[in-house]
Amino acid sequence: MTDELRVLALTPTHDEAIKPSELIQITGHQQLTLNARRAITVLWHNAHRQGIKEGRDYTIELADLRPDAHKGSEMVEEAILSLMQTILTVRLSGNRTRRVQFLGGNDMDDPSRPSGVLTYSFDKRLVEMLRDSSIWGRIALPVLMAFSSKYAVSLYENASQWTNLSRKVHQDFPLEQFRQLLGVEDGKYPAFGALNKHVLKPVMDEINALAPFNLSILPMKTGKKVTGIRIGWWRKNEDELRAAWAETQRPKVGRRARISGRVEHVSPLASVGSMARKER
Repeated sequence: MTDELRVLALTPTHDEAIKPSELIQITGHQQLTLNARRAITVLWHNAHRQGIKEGRDYTIELADLRPDAHKGSEMVEEAILSLMQTILTVRLSGNRTRRVQFLGGNDMDDPSRPSGVLTYSFDKRLVEMLRDSSIWGRIALPVLMAFSSKYAVSLYENASQWTNLSRKVHQDFPLEQFRQLLGVEDGKYPAFGALNKHVLKPVMDEINALAPFNLSILPMKTGKKVTGIRIGWWRKNEDELRAAWAETQRPKVGRRARISGRVEHVSPLASVGSMARKER
């Protein structure tokens, strides 16, 4: 392995995070809100640009963590507390797992201040683990902040790794593993029909409208029961890329109406829906 292939040797741009797979392929994030899931990427990206070192403190303006410039910082405070209390389980080589708090002790200015700052740090075991990380996804922050679904954030970030693979165009998952990948809460939407209606369809609509790639989801059955999911991906063409970028710049209000029906030609969710109806 060369230094050039390691995440910490790469230089992220202002609007694009280079997020290690160890921070993407996590479990234990089921209870994290949309804003908390986004905050993991924003805090990592900010620290990466300042230089990752064990024991180092990083600073970020609270405005960079707000989902909306016109909203107060109560959502930022909730996300910070949630990240301090959540244990992330990371898969390591050799079938090992590591459990870490993503966020350690921190100091926050009065959230009512327009120019408030958060000072934060990472667990030393997290820094140690990421030092040799060599697999990553490129996360476009405008796309990340445009999502309204926490499940869309999780799938988009995982897919950001897959779409860079030159010899692979799909990935298969057991259904339960796919639920964990999305961060669906235990016991929520246990039937595939409900999962499809409330999670998969809205997630696919958002990702295919906003991301620089398209995804497809197909169910895999054992007998009459859906037991697995196949995710397919391909890059958008130039017209689709321009349309996706334009949508990230538009207000979230009215987005669902704008994108509904527009992405059916890139996602075979009709087959997912029909198979789910047969399963009922």
